[in-house]
Amino acid sequence: MTSTPATTMSNALPTIVLVHGAWHTPPNYQSFNDALTAAGFSVYCPHLPSCNNNSPPSASLTEDVGAVRKVVEQRVEAGELVLMIMHSYGGIVGTNAVTDRLLRSTRATNGQPGGVIHLLYQCAYLLQPGASVMDICKAAGFFPLWDQYINNFEDGTSFPIDPAAMFLGGVEPAVVDAAIPHLVRSPLSAFDAPSGSDCWKKLPVTYVLTAKDGAVPTPYQDIMIERAERDGVLIRKEYYDTCHSVFISKKKEMVDLALQAARDDRNTQ
Repeated sequence: MTSTPATTMSNALPTIVLVHGAWHTPPNYQSFNDALTAAGFSVYCPHLPSCNNNSPPSASLTEDVGAVRKVVEQRVEAGELVLMIMHSYGGIVGTNAVTDRLLRSTRATNGQPGGVIHLLYQCAYLLQPGASVMDICKAAGFFPLWDQYINNFEDGTSFPIDPAAMFLGGVEPAVVDAAIPHLVRSPLSAFDAPSGSDCWKKLPVTYVLTAKDGAVPTPYQDIMIERAERDGVLIRKEYYDTCHSVFISKKKEMVDLALQAARDDRNTQ
């Protein structure tokens, strides 16, 4: 079930900065990237430095944020409007990458073109400043179960015990087989690192909830949305009866939703 937002009069599409999740790499998102490109978007999906299988870990949240912010800055400085699409752990990365000076409203005030116009979270971490991914796990009562889903290595890296069930439940076996080679370990430090941004208070927000999610379960999503709404944020919520990899299982719907977000009349405010 989805709602249809009002749209602006302009047909021009913003640039998309697609922020992938932990354990993932950009090839996992290639079919979604291709579909967005076919719909008329320019898409940038930087590889998060922490997702690299290095042992011991060589990067964490700080480096991930820096990599994404660099891309956003380049597009904004080129005068482009930017739609952030963030999946899973990519939510905290993308949120922290968007500083006030990159907002469309700030740049317009300074007489500059371009800027970030919308945040689209796909079952992603939308966190208050100071909160971490692990804080949401604890708040949902899942923290004692963490070891059932994650192998903790002495070098500080982690990997899902069953990535197919965790990320790709119900997806065709051939798609699962193609995706698994592009999954890598991620550092546990990234899940303990606190968020430092509340740009979701200053931009239109769309949030995709996934009912059969093995990685960011429904209680996590509900807690994050409840906290943001308690802060007075208006969130456009879209519900899908699908797995964590909604960009694969509901690819067409996610492209349509990106088009809706791009033309959301709240983007002009």
